Amino acid sequence: MSVSASRFCVVSLIPLMLALAGCLGAEGSSGPTAATGTTPIATAPNGTMPAQMAEDPTTVAVQFPASFDGVFNREFLKVGQGIDAPGRLEFDLPQAGRAPGPCAANTGFLFGAGLHDVTGPVANTGGAGWEDPMQILAGLHTRQYSRAFAIESPCDRKRLMFVSADIGLMFGSIRQAVLAAVAADPVLSVNYTPANIMLSATHTHQGPAGYGHHDGFNAFHYGFDQLVLDTIVAGITESMRKAHASLRTQSQPAPIRLAVDELLNANINRSKPAFVMNSEAERRQFLNNLGQEVQVDKRVVQLNFYQADGRPTGIINWFGVHPTTIGQRQTLVSTDNKGYASLALEKAFGTRYNTPRGQNTFVAAFAQKDEGDASPNIFIEEFPTPDPRRGGGADDFENNAIAGTKQLGKGIDLLTKGAALKGPLDFRFMHIKMDEVTVTDPVVLRSLGHSPALDAATKRTCVAALGVSFGGGAEDGPGPTVEGISCNSSPDVIAAGQRDFEAGMAGKVPPSLLSTAVLCNFNALPGVDLACHAEKPILFVVGGPTDLEPSVIPLQVFRIGNLALVGVPWEVTTIAARRIRKMLFDVLLPVGVDTIVIAGLVNDYTHYLTTREEYASQQYEGGSTIFGPWSLAAVQQELRKIAISLAAGTPLAAGPAYVDVAPRLIRPPYVPSDSLPPGRTFGQLLVDVPATAKNGDTVVARFQSAHPRNDLRLQASYAYVERMNGAGQWDVFMEDRDPALRFVWIPDRPSGIPVDVAPIGPSNAEVQWTIGCSIPAGKYRLRHVASSRTSPATAAEPFEGVSSPFDVSVGSQCRPRGGVF
Repeated sequence: MSVSASRFCVVSLIPLMLALAGCLGAEGSSGPTAATGTTPIATAPNGTMPAQMAEDPTTVAVQFPASFDGVFNREFLKVGQGIDAPGRLEFDLPQAGRAPGPCAANTGFLFGAGLHDVTGPVANTGGAGWEDPMQILAGLHTRQYSRAFAIESPCDRKRLMFVSADIGLMFGSIRQAVLAAVAADPVLSVNYTPANIMLSATHTHQGPAGYGHHDGFNAFHYGFDQLVLDTIVAGITESMRKAHASLRTQSQPAPIRLAVDELLNANINRSKPAFVMNSEAERRQFLNNLGQEVQVDKRVVQLNFYQADGRPTGIINWFGVHPTTIGQRQTLVSTDNKGYASLALEKAFGTRYNTPRGQNTFVAAFAQKDEGDASPNIFIEEFPTPDPRRGGGADDFENNAIAGTKQLGKGIDLLTKGAALKGPLDFRFMHIKMDEVTVTDPVVLRSLGHSPALDAATKRTCVAALGVSFGGGAEDGPGPTVEGISCNSSPDVIAAGQRDFEAGMAGKVPPSLLSTAVLCNFNALPGVDLACHAEKPILFVVGGPTDLEPSVIPLQVFRIGNLALVGVPWEVTTIAARRIRKMLFDVLLPVGVDTIVIAGLVNDYTHYLTTREEYASQQYEGGSTIFGPWSLAAVQQELRKIAISLAAGTPLAAGPAYVDVAPRLIRPPYVPSDSLPPGRTFGQLLVDVPATAKNGDTVVARFQSAHPRNDLRLQASYAYVERMNGAGQWDVFMEDRDPALRFVWIPDRPSGIPVDVAPIGPSNAEVQWTIGCSIPAGKYRLRHVASSRTSPATAAEPFEGVSSPFDVSVGSQCRPRGGVF
């Protein structure tokens, strides 16, 4: 981190962020602290740590900015105050039992962390998650990264690898390619297998799309894009290599501390018509201090990794909320609110993004949890999309900063809290044929509490299909029709919904992917049973013979001491996740697991998982529960098998092999064809910066540029802010991962759709820097770096352009701008 004004705090040992609390005050607190699961790390009167924290007390000096406002804005924490009140975070649980085996009392682990760039092409592509065939991305707000954590138990030498990637959807195409890369790696292949690698997506909706092998995932993005897939796979694999190399540098085991708390005023239930379909008795199991139902999971679960000598390795923070603050009308690639929190905390720690393997740097993963019906747009009922006020800010980027800062603040608050994980390391993985599951487990059957009207004699899953409400989209990104259309609606409503969808999508997706009719309780395809979809009117059949989406689905559970991490490929709604946790506690609590995280968007993607009651209302989430009304019961049954195997220490059948496919819808190829207007050169400065600026201003430089697909600038940057040092030389001050610095690509002939239509022709690029309030005075300049290709026969030619120097003076009235930390 390049900061001119700084001060030092001297702290002892592990809690690097005690310096943050001691030097900066309690800026990380975002609401009342729940006692559940959170044990503050006490300090002795002289500021040293308790003896149990380390055996070899040493002192380390930690450098932070003089003002932490540059990455942490107190005002953003106040947005929405009073929406929530403290409440219950988990079921009332009996005392956990003792883990079996010799590792029951183990509290020491080896661990390492690594990160690597996974940003694909940032121009003429659409966002994976919005599924909007008219969204055209053309620039960069924040870079995407893969963050990997390797953990080993010296007690039994078991290892596991958890990855959180700043991408929209974790398709099987990614997992299969990563597993192949691991198998070919002489180091990783010895330590990691399909069973102990968990790949998770944060679910940003603003990353380049088209990287699934199944055509259903590419239909709204004009086909499969090999470059995007290759970039993600290479970045994930390299982050894993770095994490494993980091683990190998750890000299002795250390505790991993688990902190559990609540984050208020940061998420709301966006699907209340579905939520209230659940029984009142079940909804009222979770109430806040005002007696109100807690309609989304407010729990934050965080693992803090500090080595035995006090050096910080990183954190994994799980909180369930959609990264949908950057709306589908925006045109910049962005990691949204979770990426914002990760980048801000890493900036505070001075993370070095280009460290080679074996050199450690701090890694902060703000990973995804049970966010199926949880929106960050806390005012969306008063200000529906696309009103920018839906998130409490002036625009989407300020909404992003608000939501990201709230998660960041709680992450900081939990850095000095928690209790050491205790117990063994273990893992289980299996595949299930999700469209052929019949629920027979008597425990699961007895747990079902739906009304008789929703019952079925045989509870089985269906051939995968999306309902009409899928076309309505969720409140965060409405589609061309409306939610709530079910087979119980009038025929006129159903027909109107179908017409609206077809009108909205005409000519935008291959016609063969559109259903010819709305199908209710009807078998229209030979050998395909659609009747079991109950209330869902079928719009797209995506499983069975269409083979548009996978039907063999991965399920995985990691045990790290007393924590169980349940990895599923769905977006799980709040009540659905509660039911899964409650059922798994019955199996795992007696063997010492007292905390369970339902991690969604893991190892593959298969839309939503709702309760039977929520499914009946056919909101967006229910219309996107593709395997039918008994999907949750089927998942509960199969996860119980995994939990029983884990608790007993017995082997688990692997299930059917994953069925990969070759994509048939292929994106039109990119044809390099950059050109120049007469008399210009690549990198030429077209619009210069002003001679002076102050904190809070935005300065812009425009350059003659070329298509960003020519060079993804991985582990580098398209845009730089540089600052003159005392010797008159220019130091890199900021890169395009920082939300204050935006790279915008401006072609002379815009495509009109998110594909590259040749010839590309001339294009410009703007480097836009919003100067934060904590930026020190000095002399700065903006620089743009890219590569040009004038034809398919020519190699990429690097170029750069530089603005004139300009002086930044400290402004007396500086308001933090949205998207800046």
